[in-house]
Amino acid sequence: MIPQLTKAIPESNFSIKLEFDHKIWKSFSVIPYLNYPIFKPLLNEIFFKNFKLKHNTLVWGQDEMIDFAPYTL
Repeated sequence: MIPQLTKAIPESNFSIKLEFDHKIWKSFSVIPYLNYPIFKPLLNEIFFKNFKLKHNTLVWGQDEMIDFAPYTL
């Protein structure tokens, strides 16, 4: 079973501090993904920090055009 994402806090250097149920914390870096065209908008720091928690993952953009599969986090 995939842990439920409960909180996300943007950090410096394209990282996000994630809290999962049972108070498990993890740091997730998007740097390895920035070479892929779909993730290029995340290079904009304002856009990067403007995510939402939805469907047990992080989503970016008005149309939720960028997300990561929950098991990636």
